[in-house]
Amino acid sequence: MRVQTLAEETFGEKDKANRWLRRTLTELGGETPLVVAQTEAGARVIETILGKIAWGAAA
Repeated sequence: MRVQTLAEETFGEKDKANRWLRRTLTELGGETPLVVAQTEAGARVIETILGKIAWGAAA
């Protein structure tokens, strides 16, 4: 739940956040952020990526 909320805050729209959460990412070994976020450690990884995006890193 907190990853969803953070993604919505980062992207500014629920639809954009949902698309990003369901997109496979190379930095996650081809997994989606939602799959990775199923564990506490994975959720922290996603939070870190979202923080980088919020600070201007490429999505």
